[in-house]
Amino acid sequence: MTAARLFRLAPLPLLALLAGHGYGQSAFEASLAELTSVSGQFVQEVREADGYLVDRQEGSFSLQRPRLLRWDVPAQDQLLISDGESIYLYDALFDQVTVRPWSSDPAVNPIALLLDDVYLADWAQVTEEGDEILIVPFGHQTNILQIRVRMEGNFPSSMTVGDTTGQVSEIYFIDVVHGVVIDPEQFQFQIPPGVEVIYSDGY
Repeated sequence: MTAARLFRLAPLPLLALLAGHGYGQSAFEASLAELTSVSGQFVQEVREADGYLVDRQEGSFSLQRPRLLRWDVPAQDQLLISDGESIYLYDALFDQVTVRPWSSDPAVNPIALLLDDVYLADWAQVTEEGDEILIVPFGHQTNILQIRVRMEGNFPSSMTVGDTTGQVSEIYFIDVVHGVVIDPEQFQFQIPPGVEVIYSDGY
């Protein structure tokens, strides 16, 4: 899953929540609402329905609620930044920056689950399966079949997304540190001179 794919796993029509036990409706939302700032490492893998590995990336991330994110994939010279108003995906290899407006709607911006106040009852059916939260969209206007979130404290240890193409995208969060002080400049992006800039309203 590329950095761009993290922000375009949708369209996802908004869902309705069935409370489970443990991380039910209010508990799951309350856990995410407790987040302030978090940093760590990640591994992303994308597999076909038969298990074939399509893509694997690793890098570092920093996030701060509300809406601030830095997602760095150094091996592929990719950087994704949300400054709270816009999302910038910079691909240094292709000298290209894609700029999208921030959306708090997980139908178009699933990372809003972690970065914004999202009311699950508005957009998801959620049930608990062991130590995982299963999120299943209602309706047929989505390419997402389900999202699985494995929680560790008030932050996911992994998020898995299955879509209608049969692909499964999984993010593992590693060495997560809570309450870190993050330089505000980490969430600012200055478009380098001479790069191609693509402005998009879509995800």
